Formats: sequence, structure tokens, C-alpha cells
Amino acid sequence: MLPRRTSDVSAGAETAVQLAAAESRRARSRARLVLQGGRLLLGVVALVAWQLLSGPVIDPFFFTSPAAIGAELLRLISSGAFTVHVWLTVQETVLGYVVGAVAGVIAAIAFGLSRRAYSIAEPFVLVIYSIPSIAIAPLLIVWFGIGLLPKVLLAAYFVFFFVFMNGVTGVRSVSRGWIDMARVMGASRLQLAWKIVLRGAAPYIMAGLKAGMPLAVIGAIAGEFIASQRGIGFLVSIAAAQYQTAGVFAALVVLSALVLLMHAVLNSGGLVRPLLRSRT
Repeated sequence: MLPRRTSDVSAGAETAVQLAAAESRRARSRARLVLQGGRLLLGVVALVAWQLLSGPVIDPFFFTSPAAIGAELLRLISSGAFTVHVWLTVQETVLGYVVGAVAGVIAAIAFGLSRRAYSIAEPFVLVIYSIPSIAIAPLLIVWFGIGLLPKVLLAAYFVFFFVFMNGVTGVRSVSRGWIDMARVMGASRLQLAWKIVLRGAAPYIMAGLKAGMPLAVIGAIAGEFIASQRGIGFLVSIAAAQYQTAGVFAALVVLSALVLLMHAVLNSGGLVRPLLRSRT
């Protein structure tokens, strides 16, 4: 009879664990719904208040109104050139982000594993990092023209240093005991970098990747402001030059939607889960 009682106890414990896990999932789902509902409510209240105050309190020439922004946004979307502008900015942002993020992670691992190499390079990194990023844009335009490449490089420049600084901090936080043990066990440089260093530094790297994503958008838009005939930044500059406040806000709405979409893709797990799962 004892084995049967033990089996019953084990089955009961397993059932309790499953019920607790299900309840935890339901609680997280409710919390997400409350969070999203709160955000939606706050946005609706802000838009309604803005619309009601536009005219009686707020000068629509300077701050326009949500209705005017919506009308201008519909006009932009219905125009044939709108897709071309948005697609160009998306290309510049995504390519710049990928180039800057990959280069930043590789450089962080390389310099983070060698304290002497980083000590030698540190003053040069700080000098380059201290240069205002927007000051680099005219040089890139002069060197590479007004096409896609300078905007991609500028976006990558914005992203690289943020990812690099976070990555170096993460690599240096990895236990030297883990690294030494892996070396004693015969791990190659590639295995050491992937199995130990990258996994140990994953939280820092992911923080840099998430924070660097909006910087890629800023870099691409900054390049379009300086020299471009297409892109969301070009739409903003043209609308501002013509004192079309609604056009400026409409382009900014599109830009905000692009940032939110990239943030959602980054948080969806395609890039985050492999790194975090590799820590287990």
C-alpha cells in the first residue's frame, strides 16, 4: 500500500504545481490586460483633451489638433509616395541597427576579454564617443553621398557605442572562474565566446540592444534631415519649412509607430529568447 500512497502524493503535488502555474499565467494575462487598457485609456484621454483645448486654449497654428493630424495622415497614406518614404526609413533603420548591434557585440566581447587591449583603446573610444553624433553626419554625406549608405552608417554609429559600452560591462561581469574552467576543459575561443561570455553577459547586451533600437531611428532621421530627398525625416523637414504643423505631427506619428513596431519585434522573442535561454 505504501508505494500507492507515495504515487498518490506525487500525483497530487504535480496537480497542485500545474494549478499554480495556470493561475500564475492567468494573473500575468490579467496584468497585461490592465496595463494595455491603462495605456489605451491614457492615450484616448490625452487626445480628447487636446482636441477640446485646440482653439479655445491651444493655438492650432503651433500645436494643431488630433483631427487635423488624422486628416493629414490619411492624405499622406493615400499618396503614392508615402510607402516609398516609409520603406526607405525602415531600410536605413533596420540595416543601421543590425550593423551597429553586431559590430558592438563583437567588439564588446573582443575588448572585454582582453583588459589590456581595452585599456589601450579606451581613451580613443571615449574621444570618438564624445563627438556629437550629429556632427558626423555631414562628413558621411561628403564621403558617401546622399544615398542609403550614409544614413545606414549614421544609424549604426548611434547604435554601436551604446551596445559596445553595455556589452563590455557585461563581459567584465562574467566570472573569471567560468572562463578559466572552460579553458582548462579545452574550450576553443569560439566556444568560450559563445558558451560562456555571451551567455553570461546576455542581460547587459540585451539592455544595450533594446536601448539602442530608438537610436537607430534617430540616426536615420538625422541623416535624412541633412541631405535626403526621401524618407520620414524628409517629410518632417518639408512640412516644417512650409509651416505645416499638422504635416510635422503626422510624420512624427508614423515615426512613433515605426519605433513601437521595432520594439515589439525585439521583445517578441526572436532575438531575446535565444540569448536568455542560452543562460540556462
